Amino acid sequence: MSVDFVRLAVIISHPLAALLLIWLFFRQKAWRKQSSLMRGEQRSTALVEHESMGDRIAIASVGIVGLAFASNAARGIIDHGDASSYIVPGLHGATGLIGLTIMIYVWNLGRKTKSQKESGERFARTKEVHGRISDVVGMLALFHAFLGFLYLLSIL
Repeated sequence: MSVDFVRLAVIISHPLAALLLIWLFFRQKAWRKQSSLMRGEQRSTALVEHESMGDRIAIASVGIVGLAFASNAARGIIDHGDASSYIVPGLHGATGLIGLTIMIYVWNLGRKTKSQKESGERFARTKEVHGRISDVVGMLALFHAFLGFLYLLSIL
């Protein structure tokens, strides 16, 4: 009985953490709409928070993927006595790795936008690409979550 509980905890650790991250990501994406309604000090303060949250989301994204690999390794040990038995990612895992790569690119674009703005360079194009690619990340995150739900149903 206790192995079943441990197995369940290992299996759901990644999906629960990922759901929190997806929620934070979509809350972060709301910045585009909210920022157009702000002016002055309020906007400056909100921009600093947006940048800080972007840093945290990027770091958490790496952590979530690490958690996915760790939970698959732990599940492999529980089910087969071999940590590598579930390590090779399927479609769900592949979309997660693609999403992480694009997420890091979006984060870098955000940092580049900030740098260009602070140095007086033109930054509108970089800012626009940052926002549009974040839309792609959002769609990919939802697709990845759907695949994860299907995968979760198949292993529970």
